Amino acid sequence: MGGIGGGCGVNVLLHGTGIMDHNDTAATFNFILAEDNPGDVFLVRRALDARSLRYDLVVAKDGEEALKYVAEAANGQRHVDLILLDLNLPRRDGVEVLTQLRSHTTLNGVPVVLLTSSDSPLDRERCLRLGANHYFQKPSNLTSFMEIGKVVKDLVDPALTH
Repeated sequence: MGGIGGGCGVNVLLHGTGIMDHNDTAATFNFILAEDNPGDVFLVRRALDARSLRYDLVVAKDGEEALKYVAEAANGQRHVDLILLDLNLPRRDGVEVLTQLRSHTTLNGVPVVLLTSSDSPLDRERCLRLGANHYFQKPSNLTSFMEIGKVVKDLVDPALTH
């Protein structure tokens, strides 16, 4: 996936509305995306929009920033419904972020989706054992990448899926 816009080290809050009507009373979900590739951030957002989710997306560009957001969520300073976590992040990798995240009992119910280019069965096994709810290997085509929207929708509100 090629890089698409965005500067490094910038905290980005993206709002998605999919095709929801402004008068709709549907919940807004709060997601953290730990991803250093702007192209993948763009694609995740498109995948969420395609599933008509109403969401706020906070993007962490590295593992340190992700851990900051995790600490805020654990302390009740930030509400989070789901975390999308790249396995290969700069500064702190996704496994370290996942391990620290799962050490906070207040976040045990928050679903975590690992996003990675790794096809290693050992990586998959390790992440699931550490508490990831889903391991999503980043595909090389757009159609398959868009499936991340379904994965997220299924995890945050199974009643919304058809």
